[in-house]
Amino acid sequence: MPAIIGVLAIAVVVLAVLLFKEKKDGSGGKDDAVVKTVTKAILNKGGVGPVLAVTNEDNVLFYNSDFVRVFPEIVGTESIKAYPEMVRIFKDEEYVSESLSKIYEVRHETIEEEKVSGRFVWLVDITDHYKTNKKLSELKDMAEAANKAKSNFLANMSHEIRTPINTVLGMDEIILREATEVPIKGYAENIREASTTLLSLVNDLLDFSKIECGKMEIIPVEYEVANVLTEVINMIEIKAVNKKLEFKTIIAEDIPYLLYGDEIRLKQVLTNLLTNAVKYTEEGNVILKVDWKEAGDSSIELIVSVIDTGIGIKEDDIPKLFVSFERIEEKRNRNIEGSGLGLSITRQLLELMDSSLNVRSEYGVGSTFSFVLKQGIRDRKPIGRFREKYAYSNEKIKRFRTTFVAPNARILVVDDNAMNLSVVEGLLKNTKIQVDLAGGGEQALEKCREIPYDIIFMDHMMPYMDGIETLNNIRQTKDSPNINTPVIVLTANAVSGAKEMYLEEGFIDYMSKPIQGKKLEEKIVQYLPDDKYVMIEYDEMEKKLYQNLWKAVADDILSEHEFKLLDIPTAVEAAEGDKDTFLFLLKSFRDNETKNRSDIEKSYEAEDYKNFTIFVHALKSTSKMVGANDLSEKAKKMEQAGKDNDISYIKSGYEDLMKSYADVVEEIKDYLS
Repeated sequence: MPAIIGVLAIAVVVLAVLLFKEKKDGSGGKDDAVVKTVTKAILNKGGVGPVLAVTNEDNVLFYNSDFVRVFPEIVGTESIKAYPEMVRIFKDEEYVSESLSKIYEVRHETIEEEKVSGRFVWLVDITDHYKTNKKLSELKDMAEAANKAKSNFLANMSHEIRTPINTVLGMDEIILREATEVPIKGYAENIREASTTLLSLVNDLLDFSKIECGKMEIIPVEYEVANVLTEVINMIEIKAVNKKLEFKTIIAEDIPYLLYGDEIRLKQVLTNLLTNAVKYTEEGNVILKVDWKEAGDSSIELIVSVIDTGIGIKEDDIPKLFVSFERIEEKRNRNIEGSGLGLSITRQLLELMDSSLNVRSEYGVGSTFSFVLKQGIRDRKPIGRFREKYAYSNEKIKRFRTTFVAPNARILVVDDNAMNLSVVEGLLKNTKIQVDLAGGGEQALEKCREIPYDIIFMDHMMPYMDGIETLNNIRQTKDSPNINTPVIVLTANAVSGAKEMYLEEGFIDYMSKPIQGKKLEEKIVQYLPDDKYVMIEYDEMEKKLYQNLWKAVADDILSEHEFKLLDIPTAVEAAEGDKDTFLFLLKSFRDNETKNRSDIEKSYEAEDYKNFTIFVHALKSTSKMVGANDLSEKAKKMEQAGKDNDISYIKSGYEDLMKSYADVVEEIKDYLS
């Protein structure tokens, strides 16, 4: 300890000598305590550099030769007041000397001695440190730029690749529809399966790049749990059957049926986990288990598990599951398709939704992937035995049937990709509908100036003039025959929230690519005027068979209850002869009455006849499905009055419409109770 004190004392003396040696002429006679104060402070805080001490009045006390090199003008100066740059260093944290090409950190201290008060600074050279940090910052920026470029490349390429895949899938559907030879149908099925797998890989890349760029958003909406589960189960069931696996579902029947969350991302997570389970299971079964528990007054926690009897995972390999583009035991699993992104994306999606993915596995025995996801509640009615209501239909063994013909209707399809135009034209060939094609926005505008269309299908992503700009131009063209024509956007931008964005832009509806024939026909029927299409009847043999079957179901229902307002044979036909479906349709009509009635009433009272027309259009369709033919006819006339802007008819018939609506619901409630 005495040795250390001795060294410090010597250092103080040496530093003091240095300071005195460079002391300004005429500054002698100052109390040595001032110099000792400065010396001690500098020694304690980091060595000698350029030093300047001044009084509180900015008169110079002393400086050293290092300071002279930075500020040569200090020599012979009594006060620094005339030198703003020197005054400023007593306030700044950093000083850059351009003449010396150096950067200094400025350190400040005060002097409080008996004979003199003041302050001093000394400058610490941080040039090398700054250069190192700057280099690191540049390298970081370069790395981020490269990463961003990679992600942008993936996003752009993925989007570009989707276009030809969509075309392949569309053309393949046309082959499946028109081919009669069994081998040709088999080849087409193989093309569809391979294209769907390729599309899945591309979608993974697209999602991965969005997550890396920070562009992946969770967009919550109201959704029906049964719809989400049905869609996922139907998709996975096909894969499991093809591998001769048993696919089991254990779904709690009391899950609230209407929730609030990002249904698209939930569906994606479920699909990824179940696809992986089927992919890595060669024999045995795959189980989807969905339960729930309360999480507050207006929230629940969905508890989801995917269990398989697959190959299992070694404990050391579990962390590798979530590394992008890495697959475990590559040699063993070389024949299994995949990008190595599925579980990485799944985990990140769950994290974005404030959840996490848990993994339990026994090597060679099987694995369990599980998560708990908080969702809002919009309706507590339980989903019940939903699979009986949403029956699975196997498209592979179902003969395609065009649902309608519309030779007097005319539609316009706008897309810059010629193959996409051919796909839509081919899918609609048997409907006899007149299809005009436009290869871009300008061509669409030319056609829209002269020809009135019943519906316009518009691609979003087009060069020179995209779909939104084209729509705006159509709407803003005076005397255009299509100023009120329904325009439906076609897009590969199938993300949650996209539909809402397009509706805000003025589109009446949204269709995601690849375009499927059945959905395209459903969309056309939804927006075509009733007098422009005719639904195709079954052939006579089928018609007779089904009529006999459905009559038996209708007679059974009529034996249970006396109906005055519902045409039960019509309702049974809408339910395709299935009594459970018939009951489901009645319950849905009853359960949705409060919201639907509120929508109609509010739009009527606000004299918002545009939305009023849309709401009674929906009532027309749903009434027909439950056999309320009289109510459906009244709603149809109201819809036409709305289209014709016949306000007096709407006002004269409104009360009667709403009373008929209430009477039908009352009859349904009476039967169901």
